[in-house]
Amino acid sequence: MRTKSDISPEAVSRRLTTKFVGRNFFYYPSVTTTMDVARKEAKEGASEGTVVVAEEQTTGRARLGRTWINPPGVVAVSIILRPEMSQLLRLTMVAALATSRTVEKVTGLKTTIKWPNDVLIRGKKVSGILTESALRGQSVDWAVIGIGINVNFDPKAYPEIADIATSLSVELGKEVSQLEVLLHLLNEVEFFYSALLRGEPVHEEWRSKLETLGKVVQVKTGTDVEKGYAESVDNDGALLLRRSDGTLVRIVAGEVTLRP
Repeated sequence: MRTKSDISPEAVSRRLTTKFVGRNFFYYPSVTTTMDVARKEAKEGASEGTVVVAEEQTTGRARLGRTWINPPGVVAVSIILRPEMSQLLRLTMVAALATSRTVEKVTGLKTTIKWPNDVLIRGKKVSGILTESALRGQSVDWAVIGIGINVNFDPKAYPEIADIATSLSVELGKEVSQLEVLLHLLNEVEFFYSALLRGEPVHEEWRSKLETLGKVVQVKTGTDVEKGYAESVDNDGALLLRRSDGTLVRIVAGEVTLRP
């Protein structure tokens, strides 16, 4: 059964309480990806805080070139930001924290973050995050954070994610307002991004929610694979992995799996 979204530009405009995130708002029933639209708008000079939302993405992308399954019932949003270079690497933290807090406020469920940016409920993925940016000389021209939250659909209908993903409706046993999720998300992105701009240590709260730390893991980055103990993360979000020979390696990005 097709889930009907309660998101509309009119509904968002009527209830939006942010100062700048979402004040310029694009909504599409269906689009290739919200990142495609946001990238185009960013290049054309769209204001910081511009938001692109779609009810359905036909070619959704996840990190590391993977496909993001995005049927109706998934809130897909991309947000244009224009941070300083020193803040760029922490946008992933902003997005993950905003998503985590949104889910907890809307549902009352506890979330954790799998390094670097997957939001989990009871160990299953409920949200994925993608960031893109463009530089001009030594400064950031634009950045876009893309967030997908599984709200009202059943991952069991998709064999490739059935065992690793969940949704808010599955966890609660009832449908959830996609509009409520979106409005909370825009508020939380503005809150954490503004904290980042003020120089507040958002990395500390992000670190405290990481479920990866303290475990023996395998991290795949391209064709390289590192195995070891996930000891900590640095202030820019890189994973500090202690190898079996005692050496410490810093990993900027990759896919983590648990090791026995």
